[in-house]
Amino acid sequence: MNDLKNKVAIVTGGASGIGRSVAELFALQNISALTIADIQSDLMHELSIDLEKRFDSKVLISKTDVSNQAAVNQMVQQTIDCFGQVDILVNNAGICPMVPWEETTLENWNQLLSVNLTSAFLCSQAVLPYMREKKYGRLIHISSVGAFIGSVTGHVAYGVSKAGIIALSKYLAKQFASEKILSNVVSPGSIDTPITESFGEENKKRFREFSPLKRQGTPQELAEAVLFLAGSGSSYITGSTIHVNGGSLLI
Repeated sequence: MNDLKNKVAIVTGGASGIGRSVAELFALQNISALTIADIQSDLMHELSIDLEKRFDSKVLISKTDVSNQAAVNQMVQQTIDCFGQVDILVNNAGICPMVPWEETTLENWNQLLSVNLTSAFLCSQAVLPYMREKKYGRLIHISSVGAFIGSVTGHVAYGVSKAGIIALSKYLAKQFASEKILSNVVSPGSIDTPITESFGEENKKRFREFSPLKRQGTPQELAEAVLFLAGSGSSYITGSTIHVNGGSLLI
């Protein structure tokens, strides 16, 4: 059953990787309209042309620094001006720079938390008035296995930021349940995206061995979990975390 037909979604970090797969899957399910928010203008433009050529969904692209409150508010207002509503928010934007402990500074700690965690707060805060007005909304946040086992690579703040995402989602779930706004998390293990490419082949091999399935996941596999939380099949699920990690938390 297609239950995205009359819905409007915002996908942050939607130009590549997991976000791109989510946008493509939403369009495949005939979502009415999509806003793709990212800082990668060329990739967003290319994706919007591709989606509108293949599907009936309308696509708005917005070059947005999601750690900047004014930029986020402007992006959400553009969505309302173009489409009149926002029903689904996918907080996917994030970074994972390779910074060893010895080189960790307050500046790069704050930058990572700002992009990975504060952005989810800002985007949620910006869309909630419109969801509350309709008494309907789906807030879907992308966390990580790193939230449960600590940063497995990259910056120490990565796991911290992803654990914060889960706490934020649980707060939103409790706060807005009475208004039929659901907030949930998808927590991936190692997914084959441009971010994990930057970790190097040795780390990628380690990630594959860490999973009982002995492989990385695909962005499409992660997007399927997001689609489930965006649709009517998850109407009695809020404050939850879906793990898409090939069983890596079992080890």
